[in-house]
Amino acid sequence: MLRRALARQDRRQAAEKKVYVLNATLKKYALMYDLDYHMVIADSAGRTMIAEIPSPSCIPAGSPFAAGIAHARAQFDAMFSVTDTFQNVDVPVRITGVGFFDYLEGQTGQASNGIELHPILDITFDSTFALSASPQSLTAAQGGATTSAITSALSGPFNTTVSLSISGLPAGATANFSQSSISAPGSGTSLLTITAGASTPAGTYNLVVTGSGGGQTHSITINLTVTSGGSSTQQLLGNPGFENGSANPGPWIVTAAVIDNSSNRASHTGSWKAWLDGYGSAHTDTVFQTVSIPANVASATLSFWLHIDTKETTTTAANDIMQVQIRNSSGAVLTTLATYSNLNPIADFTQVSFDLTSFKGQSIQIYLAGTENSSLQTSFIVDDFALNASTSGAAGDFAISTNPSAVSMVQASSANSTITTTISGAFSSAIALSASGLPAGATANFNPASIAAPGNGSSTVTFLAGSATATGTYSVTITGTGGGQTHSTTISLTVNSSGGGTTQQLLGNPGFENGPSNPAPWSVTSSVIDNSAFEAAHSGSWKAWLNGYGSVHTDTLQQSVTIPSTATAASLTFWLHIDTTETTATTSYDTLKVQVRNSSGSVLATLATYSNLNAATGFTQVTFDLSSYKGQAIQIYLIGVEDSSLKTSFVVDDFALNAMTP
Repeated sequence: MLRRALARQDRRQAAEKKVYVLNATLKKYALMYDLDYHMVIADSAGRTMIAEIPSPSCIPAGSPFAAGIAHARAQFDAMFSVTDTFQNVDVPVRITGVGFFDYLEGQTGQASNGIELHPILDITFDSTFALSASPQSLTAAQGGATTSAITSALSGPFNTTVSLSISGLPAGATANFSQSSISAPGSGTSLLTITAGASTPAGTYNLVVTGSGGGQTHSITINLTVTSGGSSTQQLLGNPGFENGSANPGPWIVTAAVIDNSSNRASHTGSWKAWLDGYGSAHTDTVFQTVSIPANVASATLSFWLHIDTKETTTTAANDIMQVQIRNSSGAVLTTLATYSNLNPIADFTQVSFDLTSFKGQSIQIYLAGTENSSLQTSFIVDDFALNASTSGAAGDFAISTNPSAVSMVQASSANSTITTTISGAFSSAIALSASGLPAGATANFNPASIAAPGNGSSTVTFLAGSATATGTYSVTITGTGGGQTHSTTISLTVNSSGGGTTQQLLGNPGFENGPSNPAPWSVTSSVIDNSAFEAAHSGSWKAWLNGYGSVHTDTLQQSVTIPSTATAASLTFWLHIDTTETTATTSYDTLKVQVRNSSGSVLATLATYSNLNAATGFTQVTFDLSSYKGQAIQIYLIGVEDSSLKTSFVVDDFALNAMTP
């Protein structure tokens, strides 16, 4: 008996000295009297055990567990509001914790042998946020200002405030967020205004906007070009510092593995750079971007930062070379601006520049080609490009207008207006759109949120009024910002009483949670209803994933519905996420159309067309006014069409068709 007891004690001691990592399902949680977070987790067979996160205030500062426990509490708080009452959930989790045997007191969920994970050192959920900026390249004259819309988009059940900050501002420049933090659950937009001082040095800078919340930190890089006062200089290249990363190098077209953030070779600024060659074997790498230089420029200058290191020992033979070329839009070489080689090692980064004024009025390729021979490596590292084009006259401008300029809707319904921007002179910039002056409970959604460079285009703004939005007429200001210019127009928005009406959601199985074996009343093509982890659902387990094959393919998703003839308002909403491996910044190779069709399948209207050009992190809710279809039997019809190469995924979830009746 003594030997058995000692052996059992040894096994307990061994278990309590180990750190375990478990994939499980969180079933319930509560705050206990000792301030621990008490959880019951279960495996796939339904076997349960207890896991606990102690209060960080109870952990000695010198404890090796202190940082992990504090991080785990922050992760949990980002997901749930914990009270002293047990709450039931069903959420997948990955838990890292230390083994601990507790007394067998019959606690709910206790393992049969009393083992727990206590303390938990890390807990992760399939939940995060991502930042985007529109536009991502900004220009401001000395003493002037420019703005970008910073948007936080959520994935999974993330639920915490996201605090915003910025770094990398040049001397004399200031930055201001319209809201310094995006309130829980963490999705929303803050307008970033950057003001260049009168003495801020002219140049191009990488600014890093950082969001922090729920124990997570994510960043996005904004390219800021400061021009001399009264100058009309515009930076023409997209993604000039490669900070979009290797998954989205566009508008650059690059060979494999060129866009790099490894620590083996540092970038000039930011996290990413282009690293050509460095293999020590026969190899060719290319990096190029197509750009049009306006015909009316007075000067155009290309610059970038270059670092070269080599293991070649020769002092006479250029065994490995990198050529900087200008090619026409078809790829034919127009000129070779410079040739660098293993004979030109550069210990640190050096900025090089070239006059491209002679190419004004042309569409050209900025083309770098690195060629390495069969032995002894040479690395060519390039970063922070700029193609600054200056005009001798005005920098150009844009105007913004609305049609209609007066809209009305009842409470808990929607209304639309079209926002149009037109450019003049040499203006060439994306224009970010925003709305202010909305009544409480109302929102404005733009599709698209930014009008792409050069700035000519239109966007549909959809106003949504809440059921409690106060009736009345409001002056809503629509603001467009881009290229260092800001202009506004107004829309008269009238909210009428719903008259005590009721709102009914008309779609069946709106979140696809019945799974692929029972998608009705949706009709779908094969494999569209999906619960894989490769593309997350907006909520729940299931979503509709159209395309994403990287080959010629068409997917459809449709549901028939009848909007009551007595409806005073009807609006369709759903959540959309698009990602792509396409590298173009100009061509819509893969598309998703949102249509209204009649009961026979004939197209009545195409509400929106999305493509690989609209790829973005996280889900965005889109809204469409269907009031004009009241009294009709219609089909809500989505069709995704993909071409023969490079995949684009269109992921949709959580539909609603809300109809208000008296």
